[in-house]
Amino acid sequence: MKMKALPSITSWVIAAAVWAATLLLLLAHQSQLQAEVRAVHAEGTELRRRLLLLERPDDAALEAGRRRQLLSTMAGADVLTHVSSDGSARLSISSDTGVDVESVQFSGATIGISADTDLLSLGSGTLTVNGDITATGSCCGSSSTAFTPRGFFVKKDGHTSITNGMNWQTVAGFTTTNLVGGWDSGNLVMNTGVFTAPVAGYYYVSVTQRVDQHDSSSGSYFRQIISINDSNDYNLGSGGQTLVGNGWSSDFETIQVTNIISLSASDTISFKFQASSDSTYNINSESHYSVFLMPT
Repeated sequence: MKMKALPSITSWVIAAAVWAATLLLLLAHQSQLQAEVRAVHAEGTELRRRLLLLERPDDAALEAGRRRQLLSTMAGADVLTHVSSDGSARLSISSDTGVDVESVQFSGATIGISADTDLLSLGSGTLTVNGDITATGSCCGSSSTAFTPRGFFVKKDGHTSITNGMNWQTVAGFTTTNLVGGWDSGNLVMNTGVFTAPVAGYYYVSVTQRVDQHDSSSGSYFRQIISINDSNDYNLGSGGQTLVGNGWSSDFETIQVTNIISLSASDTISFKFQASSDSTYNINSESHYSVFLMPT
């Protein structure tokens, strides 16, 4: 009787390898299934969380068979919608430190941005603007509309003796003291006489200057200009000029220049004068100067 031959060692090794590979595939498949189950569970948890955020039951509304929808999605955009439970309750959003909506900050009764948190202050029947207003359209057309004046009305703070009067001189040394109606918005440097335009616009400019103790026998004339950006060019660099003289008949003369000038922000205005052949004279303290930004 013949006995069956036992499998060779090679056959055992191959069979073991096949079983091991099969087992590894089963384990990998099981691990993948477990991962998918965990993912589905996580998605279900997230879905429940979102549903709780999207719709929260209101006790009073539940009794009436209603629900309050807090957040809905329409046409692919997130829209915050509030439906009052009783038709009169308002939506209230508050924070002990303030509320930010993009770059706009709300805190109590003030509205602003991070660099300036109180640009607008709200009160009962009042709105306070703590800053400048820039309008691209028509503005301030009503006489009842508040307007912040920019400019000044000043006088010379004393007599000024000129000793080199044939060179261009800039009027300096202004004051509002002892001047009825005198004012200054803060854009004029009193001791230099230079006004800097805070914003672009049309400016009314006027100078009434008294000149004393000039030499009428010299045949000199006197030129007064409204200088823009420190220019001495009375044709192209000024906002207006006047010429008086060729031998004044009086020891006291008044020179006036008035104009409406278009300025850019940071342009400067100063008042300059020059005599053609008289070197010595005085600028009297009874000289007045004014600039005013016109509302548009």
